[in-house]
Amino acid sequence: MQRENFKKIPEKVTLADVAHLKIALLLPCLNEELTLAKVIRDFRSEIPHLDIYVFDNGSTDRSRAIAYAEGAEVVVVPRRGKGNVVRRMFEAVEADIYIMVDSDATYDPKGVWKLLAPVVYGEAEMAVGSRVADSSGAYRKFHQFGNQLIIRMINTIFNSSFTDICSGYRVMSHYFVKNIPLLRKGFEVETELTVYSLMNEFQVVEIPLRYGERPENSHSKLKTFSDGYKVLLTIVWLMRDLRPLLFFSLVSLVLAISGAVAMESIFPNNIFCQMLVAVAAVGLLTTGLILNTLNVKFSELQVLYRRQYRSREPLFKHQTLVNSEEPECKPRLPALQTM
Repeated sequence: MQRENFKKIPEKVTLADVAHLKIALLLPCLNEELTLAKVIRDFRSEIPHLDIYVFDNGSTDRSRAIAYAEGAEVVVVPRRGKGNVVRRMFEAVEADIYIMVDSDATYDPKGVWKLLAPVVYGEAEMAVGSRVADSSGAYRKFHQFGNQLIIRMINTIFNSSFTDICSGYRVMSHYFVKNIPLLRKGFEVETELTVYSLMNEFQVVEIPLRYGERPENSHSKLKTFSDGYKVLLTIVWLMRDLRPLLFFSLVSLVLAISGAVAMESIFPNNIFCQMLVAVAAVGLLTTGLILNTLNVKFSELQVLYRRQYRSREPLFKHQTLVNSEEPECKPRLPALQTM
C-alpha cells in the first residue's frame, strides 16, 4: 500500500466541494432493523444529495420496510454472503463516488469527509476507514486477534503496510469500482478488495476513524472461526494466483525438506522415492516460474486496458471541476428485484 502525504491536500472536503458529484451510499444489510434507519439518517444529514441503496441479503426482520420508509432504493440479493452483495453493488450502481459502509451503526458518519478528500482530489482510488475502537467492547477478543493475524500475513506476503484489512467503511472512485474483480462470496471479500487493489496498483490510503459498539440486541453476522478460516484460505488462494512464484517456491521447499526427512528416516535406500520427490519439487518450482511469467504479461494487459478506459484525473482540483471523458453518471439498476 502506498501512503499519501495529506499535507498537499485538505484533510477533509466540504459539502460545497462535492455538490456537483453523484455520490452513492451502499449499505449491505442482513437483519439490521435496529440500526438501519439511524445509519441512513446520519449519512443523509452529512450529504443531503446522496443516492442511498440498501442491498438486502435475505432479511427476515423489518429492514426492507425501514429502508423504504427512509427513502432508500432497496435491492434484493438472494444469494447469501457479503461477497455476493458487494459484487452486485459494483455491477448495478453508477456514480462518481461510492461510499460503502456496514449498516450496524458502528462507524462514524462524520468521518466520511476525511475519507472523501483523497478520492475527490485524485490522490487515491480507495480510502479505508481504519478502525480505532472507542471502547473495550467494540471488538470481540478473537475478532481482534484474527484481524491482526490476517494483517500480518498480507503485509508479509504482499509487502504492504495495511493496518486494517476488514474495515467495512470505504470510499471508492468510479474508476476503482468498475475495474476491480471480485470472486469471493462471504466476508472474505474485504480481504480480496484490499489485495486486488494492491496488486492492480490502485492508490489506497487508510485514515483512522472512530469505531463504536453495536447497540444492545444487535448482533454481528461474522462467525469468528468459520469466516476466519475462509479469510485465511482466501489469502492462500490469492497468493497462489497473484504471487505464484513465491507460492510454488514455498510448496517446493516444504516438499523437498519433508521428502528429505522421510527418505532419511523411512526410505534411506529407496532411490525411486528420492527421485520422485526431487522431480516433484523441481516441477512445482517450474510451475511457479511459468505462472509468474503469465501473471506479469496479464498484468501488463490490464494496465493497458485501464489506460484506455479512463485517465486517472481528480474529480475536483483547485476549486475547479475537471472535465471527464466519461458521460454523465446516472444511477441505473438493470433487472433488479425490488420489493
